[in-house]
Amino acid sequence: MKRLPFRLGLGLAIFLVLAPLCTRAKDAHYLTSSEVEKLRDAQEPSERIKVYLSFEQERIGRMEAAQESNGDVRVGLDELLEQYISIDNELKDWIQYQYDHDGDMRKGLRSLLDEGPKQLEVLRHIQSTLGPRDRDYSSSLQDAIADMNDTLSGATGALAAQQKKFPEMKENAKAEARALKKEQKEQEKLNKKERKLRNRHHKNENSDGSDEN
Repeated sequence: MKRLPFRLGLGLAIFLVLAPLCTRAKDAHYLTSSEVEKLRDAQEPSERIKVYLSFEQERIGRMEAAQESNGDVRVGLDELLEQYISIDNELKDWIQYQYDHDGDMRKGLRSLLDEGPKQLEVLRHIQSTLGPRDRDYSSSLQDAIADMNDTLSGATGALAAQQKKFPEMKENAKAEARALKKEQKEQEKLNKKERKLRNRHHKNENSDGSDEN
């Protein structure tokens, strides 16, 4: 299959070919141990997408809370944005991997296309409240927004392709099943004919033996 319109670097693209994606979060510093366990349990393509979305939403909620709190929270927000971007990159990797291997992600992609724009709205709201002293933090925020836009673009393309592909696959499977059933019937006819010929031959042999006696 063609690559989805994700802005993947060469190193990441090579990594996707060489390493199973399900193990990527094994030692990820941006995930908690319970989140790693959730990923291990979510092997179904759509379920894994929803799990990643829940991780992203949790970071979004903490960003909002940090911004609304009193005091200097830029360091905390930078860390949350770094985690958010890392999780989103894993999400894109998972989508690409399943797309390349015909994993049915339609339910998960629909959830992503529903929830992703809401997360973007929050990120843009935070961006609109930044002051001049938040220039470094603004760069991380722009990266997070660009990453989610990239993810939504790829998800849109993947969903469009899968909505077309899987009904065709289902119809092809039905056609193959019909063809197999027809072959089985033809084979049963041949087997029945062969049994009749064997019975007739056996009967003739017995008849010839009786005449000799």
